[in-house]
Amino acid sequence: MTLPLISVALCTYNGEKYIEAQLNSLIHQTYKNLEIIIVDDGSTDDTARLIQQMAANDGRIKFYRNEQNLGFNQNFQKAIGLTTGEYIAICDQDDIWAENKIEILHQHIGDNWLIFSNSSCIDEQDKTLEWNILRDFNFGSRNYKSILLHNWVTGHTSLFKREFLDYLLPIPPDGYYDWWMGFVALYHNKITYLDQVLTRYRIHSASVTQQEQNITEKAYKLKWLEIVLTMVNNFRQYKNLADADQLYINKLYRALTSKKHSLISFPLLSIINRDYHNFFPDSKQRKPLSRLNFAFKFAKGFKFLKP
Repeated sequence: MTLPLISVALCTYNGEKYIEAQLNSLIHQTYKNLEIIIVDDGSTDDTARLIQQMAANDGRIKFYRNEQNLGFNQNFQKAIGLTTGEYIAICDQDDIWAENKIEILHQHIGDNWLIFSNSSCIDEQDKTLEWNILRDFNFGSRNYKSILLHNWVTGHTSLFKREFLDYLLPIPPDGYYDWWMGFVALYHNKITYLDQVLTRYRIHSASVTQQEQNITEKAYKLKWLEIVLTMVNNFRQYKNLADADQLYINKLYRALTSKKHSLISFPLLSIINRDYHNFFPDSKQRKPLSRLNFAFKFAKGFKFLKP
């Protein structure tokens, strides 16, 4: 039986330090019917030369360079547009994949549009750190509200079917592409999680995860609110939303906006209190008074600075 073609979409930008290790982990996948689509977004280091060198020895690698910088989300969308496989896997430029990653994800995706898995963390010297990306995570039964305020779908661990693109695209230019992917797939109940570590996710000085750890708590809260507002604004414009869901997300967006300039947002308190278990399915179950207290603290936070 001929296995379907699976495309790997890889976006690069000044990734010379780790790109060879990442590409080697793709080339040696146990699933062989691959195409590796690489789109470079204007690297000024040695990234392009290293990729071209490896592409000369493996015809599955197809390399493209942008004439001008597109930014990550739009470059990622361009890379997807260049793929031809029945399935598409997302790849960062600085991680290391388990050699059977594609094979296992393909085996377990089933009737879903999207499957994602877990990652261990490594440092700049490939040393394994003491935590995984997803900790105490139970996919279980959850609805789209569980992904409105925080993202738990990691793009670099994902595989999805080409039919998903009819719903996924266009990807909003602002925010996180994998958060958008997770929302769209979950909204249609076409997503599944495989509780296996199939990627070694690199944390280094230029990574988003490390940058978030280096800022102050107050700055982090401000950044968090702006990110959530951006994503909720994207979600409320999703083309396939039911009217009732659009009204709900609009209400949440207004409540979050009021939090930005107030000591406490009572509309947000009400929403969190009512839908606590939908928003935070991995958190402990709470009795009514405890849930109200949590919602109050969440809605209060601190007085965000006005622009």
